[in-house]
Amino acid sequence: MPQEVSVSRIDGALHIRLDRADKRNAVTRSMYETMAEAIAQAEADKAIRALLFSGVGEAFCAGNDLNDFVADPPTGAESPVFRFLRAISTAKKVLVAAVHGAAVGIGTTMLLHCDFVVAARSARRSLPFVTLGLLPAAASTLLLPRAIGHLAPPSWCFSARRSRRRRRCDRVSSTGSSKTAR
Repeated sequence: MPQEVSVSRIDGALHIRLDRADKRNAVTRSMYETMAEAIAQAEADKAIRALLFSGVGEAFCAGNDLNDFVADPPTGAESPVFRFLRAISTAKKVLVAAVHGAAVGIGTTMLLHCDFVVAARSARRSLPFVTLGLLPAAASTLLLPRAIGHLAPPSWCFSARRSRRRRRCDRVSSTGSSKTAR
């Protein structure tokens, strides 16, 4: 099976790259597992100061691979998806994302946990949770207003509309996290 997430070290940074271009980097259980392990290893390594998330192909991340998710749903706190969400939300290292193309569902939610997001002009964000019959995940309803203000998030979370509009989180900006590089 081809590697769906590549993890490489570049000086003091760990680069986590979604590498499933044929599926627009839709995340599978094994991808969550790889990313959770990479974050845990980076947290334990004093030489790593930052983590960089990116994707190959046309999209940053098309969200969850729904076929994989339905075939093998998360069944407890130690499932890979929950381990990843805990790891990204509690990471002490600086989290950076380089976004191009679609960032759907978890692809957008990941950005809310990052300290810095650099978005290409092609970046489009979408939170389709409600149209899929799901609640917004991983503190999206708390973090989105902190990142872009309190007026836009309800329409993002409840309508699943896509956003291409330039917002302050499109530029290299802090999300208000208290993390500092050491």
